[in-house]
Amino acid sequence: MNTPKEFIKALSPVDYSLATAKKTDITYKLLLNPDEEKGRILINGQVAKEHLIKTAPVVIFVHGWTNDDTSPWYKSLKDEYFKLGEYNIIYTNWWRAGNKSYDVSAANTKPVGRFIAQFLLEAEVPLKTIHIVGFSLGAHVASFAGKTIFERVNKKLGRITALDPAGPRFGNPKMGPDTRISKTDADFVDVIHTDIEFNGYTRPVGHVDFYPNEGKLQNGCPPKQPGNDKEALCSHERCTLYFVESLTRKAKAKEADFEEKSNEIYVTVKENPKEVVFGFHADKTTGGVYFLETNCEPPFLKF
Repeated sequence: MNTPKEFIKALSPVDYSLATAKKTDITYKLLLNPDEEKGRILINGQVAKEHLIKTAPVVIFVHGWTNDDTSPWYKSLKDEYFKLGEYNIIYTNWWRAGNKSYDVSAANTKPVGRFIAQFLLEAEVPLKTIHIVGFSLGAHVASFAGKTIFERVNKKLGRITALDPAGPRFGNPKMGPDTRISKTDADFVDVIHTDIEFNGYTRPVGHVDFYPNEGKLQNGCPPKQPGNDKEALCSHERCTLYFVESLTRKAKAKEADFEEKSNEIYVTVKENPKEVVFGFHADKTTGGVYFLETNCEPPFLKF
């Protein structure tokens, strides 16, 4: 019997012909201050244009498979953003298209991303001010939003943060940069890998790729056991907690080499490594692979 790692490596590419998503499968909710919980429903980009704060950046949250806009990291991240200043925070909810079988939901990342791109273009948001934060399948949704905007107006989004992008099927070698998250999708694409070779995408794909704890079993997470979904998701979901903390905790990451030897992945700190700030405050002019070690419990990020 194949191990989970072998099983995932053997999966065929995403079959985008399985996509079923419709424009009405996505809802948008605008939050403009830290006290808002319900937010304002935005029917389309035209409505968004009327209500967005013109002088504030736009940050869009995109959840993963079988989740919705009640995902705990949405509120936690929203609260941290408002500690930093004025923002247009938009919760996307694509659960109707993302609550199918994994194969169908994975295929739906493409049309859902295209619909989000259409929404943003209708809202006439300055593209450089847009930051999409996508978790798991949501990272690939963000990817297709970025690709679509570039196709239509020949300009790129300001930033995409990919939180442990989904790996199953997307990690197949036949899945090129035009079919999944890639550094070509925005002016700056930063990726946090916390569950490589399992739920998360393994190889570097951004301008900056962070590998906390080598991107493998995260400190404080129990070893994966067959049939225990909660344990299986601990490392995958830990990326959201790290990014939330990074808004107000400036942890350092060290430059590293990413290597695959004897069917194993190694993320090894270089001699005399360059150090960069991890997560939200990452320097947009830097690039490469970076390692950091985390604590087993909150606060996870070490100063």
